[in-house]
Amino acid sequence: MKKRIVFFISFLVMLMMACSLTSNTGTGTATVTGAGTTPQNQPGNIIASPTPSPTANPNPVSINEGLGSLNSYIMTVQFITKGPDPSQSTTITVELQHSNDNDATLTHLNATTVPKGGGKPKVTDSYIYRIGNDECSGSSDSWTWTSFSPAQSDILGVVKSMLAVTPLIDNPVYVAQETVNDILSNHFTFTPTGLSDTSGAVVNINQGEYWLAVDGQYIVKGNMVVETSESDNSSVYHEEGTIDLTQINLPVDISFPQGCLDASKVTPSP
Repeated sequence: MKKRIVFFISFLVMLMMACSLTSNTGTGTATVTGAGTTPQNQPGNIIASPTPSPTANPNPVSINEGLGSLNSYIMTVQFITKGPDPSQSTTITVELQHSNDNDATLTHLNATTVPKGGGKPKVTDSYIYRIGNDECSGSSDSWTWTSFSPAQSDILGVVKSMLAVTPLIDNPVYVAQETVNDILSNHFTFTPTGLSDTSGAVVNINQGEYWLAVDGQYIVKGNMVVETSESDNSSVYHEEGTIDLTQINLPVDISFPQGCLDASKVTPSP
């Protein structure tokens, strides 16, 4: 199970690394309290196509190559774990918005953890805005502004391009050619391998599916659900992940919230 969860965890790590590369490397930073709003992702619909293609290639290109071929997009990645106590869970959501036209990227990271036995969830919520050579990070309570020289931005761009992640897919089975999120895609199902091979656990759920763009082989949408339990059902481990790519090559509006604009006026620290 751990081998195939790399499909989701690796992508989350890649996004967070790519966004954090610019931290503390600019010509100066300034921090101020403030507030701002963020545009939200709107899910699309899956519409069956009458032109199936059973010889479709099931292998996606790397995440970097796929996103790099697009002019704009909103990608939402979510990973959820539950158990072994049924009341405890962790949900990590990363939303990445990008526009080549505006040379702008917005990353929103939310992590919510519910402790064993229930109780008040622990929530971490943060944003990173980058427009041109300027970056602002933080939350509604505090924002930090950083400016970069063109040379610094070039170097960071090269480093980010090296963070390529190619999803690992087990036993893909072609389903049909469908339109998902307004993109003609090939739909595949897959069954993750390795569950209970050595542990002897009972496999309750083991399934996944994904859609690859016919033009470009990038992942448009995907999900995976796995669940195992002890032989006596005393502990249940449930994990699921999703990837959803929307607003593909459509306008994506990214702008600094007021808190960031206020932070930009503060004299930066050396």
